Amino acid sequence: MKKIAFVGIPMFLLLLVGCGQTSEKPGETVTTNETEVAETTQTSDSSKAESSMNTTTEESTTAETNASTSSVESETTNTSSATNTSVTETESSETTASNEETQTDAMTQLQMNFPTIAFPTNVPHTQGNVVNVASSGDENQLSVLYYDMSTPMILNKQELNYETPIAGFQQSIYPSETEAKIAVELRVDMSGQPVDLGYNITGYQQGAAGSSYVAWKEGNWNLLVRANNLEQQDPVAMAKQVVEYLEVAMLPAPQHIGQITIDMGGSGYETNLVTWQVNNVVYTINHQDAMAALQMAVSTLQ
Repeated sequence: MKKIAFVGIPMFLLLLVGCGQTSEKPGETVTTNETEVAETTQTSDSSKAESSMNTTTEESTTAETNASTSSVESETTNTSSATNTSVTETESSETTASNEETQTDAMTQLQMNFPTIAFPTNVPHTQGNVVNVASSGDENQLSVLYYDMSTPMILNKQELNYETPIAGFQQSIYPSETEAKIAVELRVDMSGQPVDLGYNITGYQQGAAGSSYVAWKEGNWNLLVRANNLEQQDPVAMAKQVVEYLEVAMLPAPQHIGQITIDMGGSGYETNLVTWQVNNVVYTINHQDAMAALQMAVSTLQ
């Protein structure tokens, strides 16, 4: 009995010791490892999340920056384009306005210099060109020349001295009315062969030294058309054209006498003449084209 009891006690102790070691170390190891793993996993996930958020934020910031830069560049380009367009349009508009003002200033300045004179407002010229103006003298003896040119110039531009005028206007004041009437040179002869010019107007045709003439009267106006026979010009046809025009257009009224002379064979600006007397003043208009001279005279009625 004593022997059995001795052997049983050590075995019981060994079992107790073994059980204690087994329950303590595995429990501690499992607990420690799961906690560390959990913490590590959480830290790693958190870092990844922060990294992802940072990346997303950076990408968003970069995208916004690019978008902002693109918008600024677009606005700058559009603004620059609009500015350039505006500048171009402004320059073009200013150039056009400047050209118009230059032409208008010449005519306006002439009228401002002599506000009491009724200048021609219509000077027929080449389509697309402008009429430049030069004047000399004063109200007692004033001469104006008109030029058909492609470039507008101010009144009395020096370059006009080298150009050929197409038309002219004169105002001359005489000491008396009688002297003014004498200054209007009459060139009319009613002794020729009668010809019908239309509108109940009779002209008188005659010829001499290679020229043919047709003369007639309308009110205080004496009219004469000269044609060159060598160039086979027809004075009757021209006279009829003048009569027809004057049926619808009104010339200024001479006080006592007026003269219209058309030279179909001429070429200079003094070829065709319209001159008339009012009191002691004589007005004279010339143009290289016959019908244009009449149109200028008609336009003096303002």
